[in-house]
Amino acid sequence: MNKKKLVTGLLSAAFLGGVLVTTALPAEAKDYDGQSKGSVKFKEGTLELPEITDPIVDPIDPPDSNFGLLYVPKEFNFAETAVPTSVVSGNTTIPLDSNWEWDNALHATDTGGSGGTNPTTKHFAVGDVRGKRAAGWKLTAKLTGALKDGGSGKLLSGATITMAQGINELTPQPKPTPWIETATTAGAGTHTPDVVPGTVTLDLSATTVMSASAETGPGKADGRGEGYWQGEFKNINLVVPDTAMNAVATGEQYEGTIDWTLTDSI
Repeated sequence: MNKKKLVTGLLSAAFLGGVLVTTALPAEAKDYDGQSKGSVKFKEGTLELPEITDPIVDPIDPPDSNFGLLYVPKEFNFAETAVPTSVVSGNTTIPLDSNWEWDNALHATDTGGSGGTNPTTKHFAVGDVRGKRAAGWKLTAKLTGALKDGGSGKLLSGATITMAQGINELTPQPKPTPWIETATTAGAGTHTPDVVPGTVTLDLSATTVMSASAETGPGKADGRGEGYWQGEFKNINLVVPDTAMNAVATGEQYEGTIDWTLTDSI
């Protein structure tokens, strides 16, 4: 008598004692070889620029697309001061006066602060979105020359500008929403600039206003300064030495400019 095994798929069937039992047949395993590729590339960022309005101005040279000085204070005008009636000994400190503004005139005048261009708190900002993780930059400032009276040509030799400085981290917002300013301290975060002098004195020599260290070694990726950073100046004064103060006369108005220089230290 011939016996046949019925095979359906991978199951075999047999009756044992009236009970149907199914048993999985072993399948022949087979490996298939293949490869899938993947990739991710990182690029530099693009600077976002805030709305440029008084009392800040954008630099003469626009920033690069990924690194630059975003804005600087518009003006520093100090209080109208009486000529001393006696010989001065020691420095004379003259505070900033927010009522005095250039107001599109040839000289600063007392506008009563109507333009809002000379506030007693001033700001600058640096943006760095290069993404190199090496980072590093330095911002310096100096008086272009001694303050000069346009009429007599006399110089206010030795005069300096002193101010207290703090630092804010900036978070860009969609225009026209003002950017968020968060107060911080030097070196507080991974990329926070690590040199932020608490007091800044501007004279004829370049003075470091703020700087961010480059990485400590190739590939360390611990450089600072990436992101958006704002310097904040308060308690701004003009300090005039006695020799210059004893030489001033009624009607003289001494003026000058401040140069700001951002250097890429990479």
